[in-house]
Amino acid sequence: MPTPSLAPALSAATEPTLATQLFRAASQLEEAFALKKWQHTELDGGRFAVVAARIIYGVDSGLFNLSKGVDECLRYVENATVPHAFPDPKSAHQLVYMLRSIYKLRSQRGAVHVSPTYTANEIDSRMVVEGVRWVLAELLRVFVMTDQPALVATIEELSRFPQPLIRSYGGQPLIQSVKFTAEEEVLLHLLHERPGLSLTQLIRVIPKDQSGTRRGVRRLAEGKVREIVQVGDRWEITDLGVVRIEARILEENASA
Repeated sequence: MPTPSLAPALSAATEPTLATQLFRAASQLEEAFALKKWQHTELDGGRFAVVAARIIYGVDSGLFNLSKGVDECLRYVENATVPHAFPDPKSAHQLVYMLRSIYKLRSQRGAVHVSPTYTANEIDSRMVVEGVRWVLAELLRVFVMTDQPALVATIEELSRFPQPLIRSYGGQPLIQSVKFTAEEEVLLHLLHERPGLSLTQLIRVIPKDQSGTRRGVRRLAEGKVREIVQVGDRWEITDLGVVRIEARILEENASA
C-alpha cells in the first residue's frame, strides 16, 4: 500500500476527516490481507466502503455527513431527481456499483453474519482488496489535480497486486521472499501451518542450511524468548511469536 502522500490533496477536494479515514481503512485492509486475516480484510473493506460512500455523497450533494449510512449515500447518487455536483457522473455511478459489491460481500459472505456453510477466504478477500484499490485510484484520479507525477506513481502502485507471502507448489509451502532470517521463516511457517510442524517438516520446507534452521528452532524455544513451544513431535507458535512475526510481515509489506 503506497504512503498516503496524496491525502492532503484529497482532503482539499472532499472533506479532511473522511479523506484521512479513507486512507486509514485502506491501509488496515492491506495489513489484514498480508497477515492472511480474511475476515478482517472483508470487515475493513466494509469500513472503507462506508467512508468512500460518504465522500461521494458529500461531493455530489454538497453536504458532507460523517454518520450517513452507505445505502442512503449511494441512493442519492443514483437518484435522477436530485441535483448532482460530482465532477464525473459516469465515474460516480461506477463507484456506486463497486462500493455496493464490496459492502454486500462483507455482509453476505460470512464476515458479519455467522454462516453454517461459509467462512471468509482468500478469494473473497482478494476481490475486496482489488475493489478497494480500484475505488481509491478512481477517487484520486477524479479529485487530485495538483500533483500529477505523484498521482501517476500512486495509481501504478495500486495496480500492482501484492503476491501472497506463502504459496504452495506441488503441495510444498514456499515463502516468496528471501529477506527473512531462518528464525523468521520458522515463525512464518508455524503461523501459516496450524497447529504446527515437526522439526523434520520445517527443515524440508525452509530452503536454507539445515543447521541454521535447527539453531533457529532452538533459539525461538529458549526460555528468554518463548516464541515457539514443543507439543509432542510438533513445534507450535506462541502468542509472543505471533506478535513478532506479524510485525515483521507488515514491515516487509510496507517496504515492498
